[in-house]
Amino acid sequence: MRTTILIQVWLLIALSLSLSISASGIQSNGYGPEVKSFLDLMRHEEDELEYQIKRNEITRREYVRSKNEIAIHRQTVLNLVKETGADYVPELHVAAAAEVDQLIENGMKALRGLKRGEMINSKWRYIGSVSRGETFYIFERVKNN
Repeated sequence: MRTTILIQVWLLIALSLSLSISASGIQSNGYGPEVKSFLDLMRHEEDELEYQIKRNEITRREYVRSKNEIAIHRQTVLNLVKETGADYVPELHVAAAAEVDQLIENGMKALRGLKRGEMINSKWRYIGSVSRGETFYIFERVKNN
């Protein structure tokens, strides 16, 4: 009888804990709903790339560049989530060196001497760069309130 009551108490505690974890928005993989949604979006982007390359809608070079951009974007968000512990996905842009001019006025000139976390034109925060066959630059769009 005592064992039955003890088992029931442990089951009640376990159920209570599992409900509080799911209520707080933490998923089984440790990410909240916003990050989980972002990861799903990245998977869909990769699926779309696969579709395009299989049907010769994009070149191999475009495919590789886009695949690298997605991987860098995903890893940057996961690193930021790991650092902050927040379920928040900032508006990040990953651009190859040749694309920076399209994103930022004076592009590569604006990056000279810039350190991680510094602002560009009061619109962008420089997050860093990654080399993956070519150099990619990571920026966060800063919203002015």
